[in-house]
Amino acid sequence: MRYLGVVVTFLILIIIPNLAWLATSSVRIHNFSNQPISAVAYSACETTHAIGNLAPGQSTFRFLEACGDDTLEILIGSSRFCRTYVEGELYHIDVTIKAPNDVGCSYDHLFSSLLIKKALW
Repeated sequence: MRYLGVVVTFLILIIIPNLAWLATSSVRIHNFSNQPISAVAYSACETTHAIGNLAPGQSTFRFLEACGDDTLEILIGSSRFCRTYVEGELYHIDVTIKAPNDVGCSYDHLFSSLLIKKALW
């Protein structure tokens, strides 16, 4: 009976959140530069979502709204970067800011990381 409790706990803590991971899209924005980056935002589903300032080494994680086929853009001040195709589920985008004018975006492989790791690190 004790082993059943361990299995149920494992399912609740690991598997169920990752099923939610498969049913959503997300963006993780990480400031790899040595300076704070101000006025960070992203645009998706025809809405701009303000992040604010990111200190050196700081990152932020957000789930994207589900609105069908769309384009994700990263905004720093008035500059726009990474016109990346996304949908409401199964698209996870990693954004790396190396400088205010050097921003890169890449798709994260769906099964390469757990939701808990992605959201917390």
